[in-house]
Amino acid sequence: MENPLGTTGESWLVKVSSTHARSDPDVCPSHLRTAVRPLLSARLPDAPGTPPVPRTAEQPTLLEDFGAGPLFAALDLWEHRHRHPGRVVEELRQTRGAFRGRKAAAHPSLMAWTIHAFERYVAARTREQHAALAAGLPPTTPVQLDWTVRTALREHPDDRGARQYEHKTWGRQYASADGAVRDLWIPSFGRAKTDRPAAEKAAIAHVVAQGLPARRRARLAHPPATSLVNPTPPERVRVFDFGCADGSVTPLLDWGPDTVRELFRRDAAPAFIAATTGTGVRPGAGCVRCKVIGHCAQLLRTPELWGPPRASIPPRAARRSISAWDLRLHGECPAQYHLVRHLRLNDLTPENSGARRGRVVDAVLNARHAQRLPHSCRELPPACESMLPSAHPLEEPLTRSALRMLDEHRALCPLDGLAPGEKVLTQHRVTAYVPELDVVVLAVPDLLYTRRGRWIWRETKTSAAPLWEGRPLLRSFPQLALAVLLFDKGALGDGPRRGRVELEHLREGVGESRLEAIDPSRPATVAEAREVIADLAEPLLRDTSYEPRTGRHCHTCQVRTWCEPGAAHTADPSGDIRDVTPGPEEAA
Repeated sequence: MENPLGTTGESWLVKVSSTHARSDPDVCPSHLRTAVRPLLSARLPDAPGTPPVPRTAEQPTLLEDFGAGPLFAALDLWEHRHRHPGRVVEELRQTRGAFRGRKAAAHPSLMAWTIHAFERYVAARTREQHAALAAGLPPTTPVQLDWTVRTALREHPDDRGARQYEHKTWGRQYASADGAVRDLWIPSFGRAKTDRPAAEKAAIAHVVAQGLPARRRARLAHPPATSLVNPTPPERVRVFDFGCADGSVTPLLDWGPDTVRELFRRDAAPAFIAATTGTGVRPGAGCVRCKVIGHCAQLLRTPELWGPPRASIPPRAARRSISAWDLRLHGECPAQYHLVRHLRLNDLTPENSGARRGRVVDAVLNARHAQRLPHSCRELPPACESMLPSAHPLEEPLTRSALRMLDEHRALCPLDGLAPGEKVLTQHRVTAYVPELDVVVLAVPDLLYTRRGRWIWRETKTSAAPLWEGRPLLRSFPQLALAVLLFDKGALGDGPRRGRVELEHLREGVGESRLEAIDPSRPATVAEAREVIADLAEPLLRDTSYEPRTGRHCHTCQVRTWCEPGAAHTADPSGDIRDVTPGPEEAA
């Protein structure tokens, strides 16, 4: 079987993780098909201007980009080297730079988070073992090498072009002395997950039951030709989800071997077959790790999207993505951007009231617009509490405010008077690629729709305050500036002259909401948008240290617990939360 276009190497090895069993409609099938074949690598395309940025040994050493890396290194000291937890914590506190052989230094807030998570993990694991012993279960002890299931190397490939398969999962592994019980603990960076998709759970249980310890191989190294399957599967497989932020623990499954085999066959195997055989292209977040990005005909190339760089931007060891939210977050605080967007840390700080209200309004509008109502929201009866989603509950004052905003939307609904043949796309991802920077640009407008064949990009924002007249719209809402630039580069196919960008600014007072229109074909508008995005994107792309920057955003920061400057700023009663220029309250 031939390699997929744009790849070189060998495709006979299929290596899947339990995460590949998740069903995600936004995942690109072509990316997934090459991702599960580790012996394939990207082939640089021949067309000028399209290859990714070359990777060189001179690239700067970046900060740790795997949030659980230092935590797992700390747990290794406790579980495999029998280091007292207090000594491990002391070593974490004294760390300046890489911890225990990690390749890159960790951000100071990541080290603080690691101490927090490590102490809670030790306490939770100790409690669970005491409870298991009280229930008559044998103790389980750490297993150092990763459990792996591997088939023997076949002489001829199967229908999927594979001659050998490997299955892996991730987490902390434990087994009883007699092998009758095996446990897996999976860290979640916020609260413990209460459940996972059926196919993913079956894939996890398969590895825990059937796997044997195996050393990790070097990249592109061939596995042994022999199979690796546990000859005596455990009588009991238990999987726990652990919440690093609050120390919560949720039992995800407790199965016997027959259940593991049946559910793997029923749920996981079809998901893995789909992953290895998928076709078609769906540009999106998967482009960041895709091996065939240089040859993808569906991904829009947007060289110099915001103009030539004003200063040198160093190449990175890995491709990355940026979105309007990334730009805004980094503009507020580089540390928050790194910790929240890259490392996915979360201290469970609740969103502010405006953001929660906006999330509810967005959810209602998305559901309505996705249904393509016969007329528009204008034809609906006044909003009532039963219309609001139960997934995002609001207290009484916010509920009334959200209902009034939904009523305000009726006069501004873009579906009003829309012909049946027009297109309406809710939360549709628009993806572009800046090849000279090896950056994927991701945008998700609230609504994309056509009117007489003309594409219109609408962003909807909720606010308690009017639009601030002292600041241009593109500055206040960078997603509008990004939309202008994507229109300018033909992201929607017809060119900027046939497009429009809209801002629907909803307030709860009758007649206070506004609809602002922006023409992306005006050269002055494009120039302004380039300046706005360059001012935000270039500092982000040059940043290698992600220093904290305190301000009003600290009060709702999701990582303030582990940020010393942020915690001090919010604890100081004299701290002026107005030290960051106030802008409109945004919800999404």
